[in-house]
Amino acid sequence: MILRIFVVLVLASAVFGACWFAVHEMYVKPGQQLRTDKALPPPTPPPDPSLADFEKCVQTHLGGDRAASRSGIEIFLREFPMSTKRDAVLDMLGEINSAEFFAVKPDADNTYIVRSGDALGTVARRTKVSVELLTYLNKIDAKYLHPNQRLIAPQTAFRLVIQQRKQRVVLYNGDKFFRQYPVAEWPGGPRAPVRPKHAGKVTEKRAFDSTGSIAPAQFRYFGAYHMILISIPGHSLHTQPADPKAEVVRPPGGGIGLAPQHMDEIAILLPSGAPVSME
Repeated sequence: MILRIFVVLVLASAVFGACWFAVHEMYVKPGQQLRTDKALPPPTPPPDPSLADFEKCVQTHLGGDRAASRSGIEIFLREFPMSTKRDAVLDMLGEINSAEFFAVKPDADNTYIVRSGDALGTVARRTKVSVELLTYLNKIDAKYLHPNQRLIAPQTAFRLVIQQRKQRVVLYNGDKFFRQYPVAEWPGGPRAPVRPKHAGKVTEKRAFDSTGSIAPAQFRYFGAYHMILISIPGHSLHTQPADPKAEVVRPPGGGIGLAPQHMDEIAILLPSGAPVSME
């Protein structure tokens, strides 16, 4: 009898021990390991191998040689596509693209000769270049057109991409990166949820100052308060004044605010009807 009781106790202990071991391995030990891991400092990320090349790009860019800077940037982007400095390098490339575009010189491919009776709208339709871009590049007002006048009219295909996760807008000329712009005000704030991908277009462009609306053919259009209406609800663009106390005029339904100089540039380059995508 005593032997049987002893055997039962031994078996019960073995079963209990096995159960406890299983519970410990499945539930207790992982919890202890998790608490230990949380108490440890985060692992140090490996050094970015692109930092030395990035510094070279910065120094070349500051030197003012656009051709050399562009060459170095293109090599950097090709060799270090995952660099932590990629956005900073794209900012430099955008500065170069913008400076070169607005410094364009007339040549056989981008020049239109004004005919008798031409108005700026007529030239825009014939060349497929927006009135605002013609006005800005040629530093003219609509009333000053005259026969045989030579106008710079470059062919472009600008489109806008709204990047939700990075909360910025990027301008492309066709499939080629042109420039990216930081956002001063994002609809819904910094933690706004990411919406599904969406495609739309520029439906209307407005410019105004304290005196009222301004037509694109007037040179004071540049430096005005801009609003670019986009068919994607809640994601039209508007000028965000530098003065935080200044009144902000937002598009119907809200929108994306950009610094005055950035909004001015986009208003010049992005024509009505231009494609817009949100990703």
